[in-house]
Amino acid sequence: MMIEHGSNLGLPHTKSLNNGLFELRLKSKEGIGRVFYCTKVGKNIVMLHSFIKKSQKIPKNEMAIAQKRLREVKENDS
Repeated sequence: MMIEHGSNLGLPHTKSLNNGLFELRLKSKEGIGRVFYCTKVGKNIVMLHSFIKKSQKIPKNEMAIAQKRLREVKENDS
């Protein structure tokens, strides 16, 4: 679906978080999954971190991992 429509599908599929960080929102029988990702020049999508969500809020440690990896992608892209 992202190949056809791009990285920002909008709610309920994706959500823009901040500073170029997006959240892919997935549901299955096993639970609710989240994938943090960003985009690079040329519409490349870089998956940064994924986890199974167990609470309403995004856990701070999961967000910290995604933000660290986003910084690394941005540093290596320049």
